[in-house]
Amino acid sequence: MAAKQIEGYDVIMLFLNPQSPDEPDQLQIKHCVAALYRAIVTMTEGVLFCQLRCHLAVGDRSIGALSIGSMKYGPSLEDAAVGNVTTALPTPPLEGNRTSLTEISATDLGADSGTIRDTEFPHFTIKYHFYGKSINPKEVSTVVLEALATAAQFARSEECKELQVISPTGGAMILIDGGLKPGLKFLYGWATRSLKILYQRIIVAQKRWGDVWLEMHYDNMKFGELRMLRTEAGIGNGTNAME
Repeated sequence: MAAKQIEGYDVIMLFLNPQSPDEPDQLQIKHCVAALYRAIVTMTEGVLFCQLRCHLAVGDRSIGALSIGSMKYGPSLEDAAVGNVTTALPTPPLEGNRTSLTEISATDLGADSGTIRDTEFPHFTIKYHFYGKSINPKEVSTVVLEALATAAQFARSEECKELQVISPTGGAMILIDGGLKPGLKFLYGWATRSLKILYQRIIVAQKRWGDVWLEMHYDNMKFGELRMLRTEAGIGNGTNAME
């Protein structure tokens, strides 16, 4: 079982793995990422922000459950064991271990451009540049989740030469180019870390919902780029968060 309270909110998420350690079908991180992604997309598309219970299965094999609710009214282990939300799960392998995003220092927060240095990996820095159009916050959240869910299908040690995703409603897209520095591979682990920093420390921290360009550097050598931008489908779709 894994439980996580959302800091600053009366919300808790609970994943339940009912299998014993010797059983072959285990709930994996890639399943949790896919389930959480589909749950959030379902909530945002239907404007259904309420307690949620999901049964997780691969084919006809039950592998676990997800429950999202308030700290006051749940969820409980019994709640997590029922539900009928179904989603296709990604098949490529994902390493079982994972990294946590530590505190990072940023300069020029609130400006159109700035630099963020990762204190856990001090050789890794991100330069960001806001430009262009605003994007609906829901589109930003779902396209980042789409990118994280896509990256989670691969091992963190696998090279990420290119990643392109679009939000479920088509209003925003993310493009990652990792093939910029010969001899210095941009891995999916760096892609995932860049997406987390993008959302937590650049978008949410600054309340800037719009086109943004990231340059990822290792020892001052640029080895990756990320662009998040509004598509034509997103024009006029409540995209006035920055304007």
